Amino acid sequence: MEFVDIIAQLSKNSKPGNREGMERFAITADRVYGTGLPFVRNLAKQIKKETDGPGERNALAKRLWAHGAHETKLLSSIVAEPDIGWDTVEKWLGSCQNWAEVDQLCMNLAGEMDGAGGKALEYSKSGDLWRKRAGFVIMAVLAMRQKGSLDAGLSEKYFKAIARESTDERNFVKKAVNWALRHLGKLVDKPRFDEAVALSRKLAASDDKTARWIGKDALRELNAKGPPKGRNAAGH
Repeated sequence: MEFVDIIAQLSKNSKPGNREGMERFAITADRVYGTGLPFVRNLAKQIKKETDGPGERNALAKRLWAHGAHETKLLSSIVAEPDIGWDTVEKWLGSCQNWAEVDQLCMNLAGEMDGAGGKALEYSKSGDLWRKRAGFVIMAVLAMRQKGSLDAGLSEKYFKAIARESTDERNFVKKAVNWALRHLGKLVDKPRFDEAVALSRKLAASDDKTARWIGKDALRELNAKGPPKGRNAAGH
């Protein structure tokens, strides 16, 4: 599928009236087709079927992101291959306009790339809103997907990053920090569940209101879920 055909599909299925609904969820962008994520995902599947190899997909992904519309950015994150490189991902992060673009970039692409674990830590120290959110979203993604295979040393560094950044009151940061903490607590070994609960309790007792919110919300979910059970509970 050619670039012009993709844009034609987006234009044909455009629903400008959806912009208002998106804005209620804090998804704002300069250019919006309003097609919805399910349409974008289906279109991405079609694109991947009709393109030959990583090189062609990556070239198309770069052109789609450069187009600048919210939906073409989401398409880029799905169409691109993990070998596209961190320079491109960082460039794209710099032009994200909302949390949804950041999250889709991390879930569809960055979380699948070599070096994602280290990049999460690097981004978590950034002062930039979207780059910092990306760091914690990648942590959550890796915890969700790797479960028991996530390196124990890396998860320990993630807990420290969560504690360090728990007082950042920016809404899109604190929610990502909370997300990372909750999913690290859902790993299949009990020691990391216990560590997540302990950190959540510490944050819940903090004098800082942002840290308290992160801790209490995570603790509520972790307590409801309970510790891991079965042969993996001891990390075997």
